[in-house]
Amino acid sequence: MTPDHERDDDARLFDGGPPLRLLRLWGRFDHSHRGVWRRALVVVCIGWLPLLGFAALALANGQDGVWRAFLRDASVHARSLVAAPLLVLAEAICIPRLGALAAVFCERGIVPASAVPAYSVLLSGIRRLRDSWVVEAFAVVVAFVAALLIIRYVPASFLPDWHRGDASAPLARSLASWWHALVSLPLLLVLVFGWAWRLFLWARYLWLVSRLPLRLVAPHPEGAAGLMFVGYSLRAFSIPASAAGAVVAATALAHIWAGGQGGPEMLGRLALATVVVVLACCVAPLLAFSGQLLRNWQRGIVTYGALVQRVGVALEDKWMQCARDQPAIDPLSTGDFSAATDFFQTADKAFSQRLTAIDLRSLFALTGATALPFGLVALALVPFDQVLQELVGLFL
Repeated sequence: MTPDHERDDDARLFDGGPPLRLLRLWGRFDHSHRGVWRRALVVVCIGWLPLLGFAALALANGQDGVWRAFLRDASVHARSLVAAPLLVLAEAICIPRLGALAAVFCERGIVPASAVPAYSVLLSGIRRLRDSWVVEAFAVVVAFVAALLIIRYVPASFLPDWHRGDASAPLARSLASWWHALVSLPLLLVLVFGWAWRLFLWARYLWLVSRLPLRLVAPHPEGAAGLMFVGYSLRAFSIPASAAGAVVAATALAHIWAGGQGGPEMLGRLALATVVVVLACCVAPLLAFSGQLLRNWQRGIVTYGALVQRVGVALEDKWMQCARDQPAIDPLSTGDFSAATDFFQTADKAFSQRLTAIDLRSLFALTGATALPFGLVALALVPFDQVLQELVGLFL
């Protein structure tokens, strides 16, 4: 295999999992993800548009309460109109970025030549898991089992009004409710499971790589011995994180509009919990390198500390003696001090090497993407005249 083919293969390392395997079987999968917008539109047309049609049909039959209940149910719109297409669109951005980050290990020589065979075996294992039929089937089965459990154990009377059928049979489900339970919800769950599986593959990949004898550089300017690039993966999960935040925030909004207890306080607690869960799931895989970074930092303290001592002693011995024997000599006429300063700055980077490969800017970006839907919901709960008054007050 040529280097270009190897690079392309590494870039597609995480390009799989539910439901992409089914798309390959259907012949509709494209590694370049040029048709991702069409697939996102298809997801909306399958998951949300029929619900709108059934609600409109109920309105035509004189059930205007069903229509109004459907329009006011922010949670169903967030799931089928926002989160589901976002999870599809994220494939075109996040999957290639994760593959590109994985390719950096060999491009920079962080995986030494002696560890390349073990690294190749590692990649083969990740690809087998990525293309597993068992995982694909499990995702579909779990999605439909969850839908059947909802139909079996959650009465329509506990759900928003648009789930209910004929007024003479209040426990009966409407056509929209059946479509939501058997199509819209399983479709969303398969997409969610697919991203959970990719996150697992990314975590397993990092953990296995962290077990290899990596070639780390303690004074690397990135600050994490050359591994800081893996911290940029947090940005790759921003779109799925926004989808998760949208579902939770919209569910809270629907609860508040329905007269539920809690209000803004409940929204704040849910926002904090969602951000913590998302950060924990995405940051935890990066901690796999903490052991190697700790050992590399300890080695750097010893080796660079000894070199700093040796250079410092030699510098003082030379110039202290020169200052006594030849007072007129100009220290600035030589490069000893500038060279020593450069070396001391390099050693300082080794001494201050981070023990985690977490990029703070990427961490803030992921936090903001997760919290953004909650901010929009909070604005929806505040009367417009109050928002306008606050904005005017900022400029007066």
